[in-house]
Amino acid sequence: MDSLTESEIAQIARQQREAGVQRLSGHFSWPEFCDERRCFHQEFVYDVAMFAAARGFPWPDVIRAAVVAKGLFPQLDDGLDAPKLLSLLRDVLSESLPNLTSVHRHEFTRFLTDACITRRRLLQAVVGGAANTSIAQLHLEVQLPPTPCPLAQGTDLHVWERQRHQTELTSMLLQKEEELKVLRQRSRVTLGEVDVPEDEQLDKEGVLALVRAAVRATEDQILASLTQEASLLSDILELKLQQAALTTGRLHKPSSTGHISSHPDAPTKEKPHSGKTKTGLRESGNAV
Repeated sequence: MDSLTESEIAQIARQQREAGVQRLSGHFSWPEFCDERRCFHQEFVYDVAMFAAARGFPWPDVIRAAVVAKGLFPQLDDGLDAPKLLSLLRDVLSESLPNLTSVHRHEFTRFLTDACITRRRLLQAVVGGAANTSIAQLHLEVQLPPTPCPLAQGTDLHVWERQRHQTELTSMLLQKEEELKVLRQRSRVTLGEVDVPEDEQLDKEGVLALVRAAVRATEDQILASLTQEASLLSDILELKLQQAALTTGRLHKPSSTGHISSHPDAPTKEKPHSGKTKTGLRESGNAV
């Protein structure tokens, strides 16, 4: 430290950065760190000293600024938050650089604040030993969307919608046909709903009553089955008509009454004109 004279610091300020860091570091001992952090420590001291020299500090104050930076860097650890750091800077400047002018004090304080506050996390990571921490990087494969076809090779929007609608109609038609097939294959009548007494001997009236109940149950079952079958057949016919209309490009409108016209495009017959012609008038409107 005693070897760092005013002429020596002036010569260091005129050198290139790498040579200046090495020459300035030779005037100090560096027991604080023994790994790569020592290099960061030395560069930090050099940057602070060169800032003071560039701002026109007297050479003794430039040397004191280097001493301040050397003692400040090891204290920039995780336990030093922003308020504590500002308080530390204020105390260090008052103790080590009491003769600075107000302009130099303001510039030097702003420089250290920018260096230590705005980059506090970076400096804390360096001082804390993060420089020796290995970082495992994960390489994620990015899946890009498929390249769209040229417009000449694409599908028209109306064609695509028609195809989608056709697919939906086909799916619904297959479902209805399957329901109809299952309905026709299963038994339409079951006698499980008629209670037949096992231990009681029935007379003629009892047998007739039992038969009538069975017939009524059978009629209801057959009617319900036929009604369901008719509904499925109506749905199937409606879906096939929609498919045919979609294929030919003509719009099919389901009939609200359930009746489907065989000539949907037949023109409407106009009503004859019922207006009366006044007697005794010509076309010109004059009386005869």
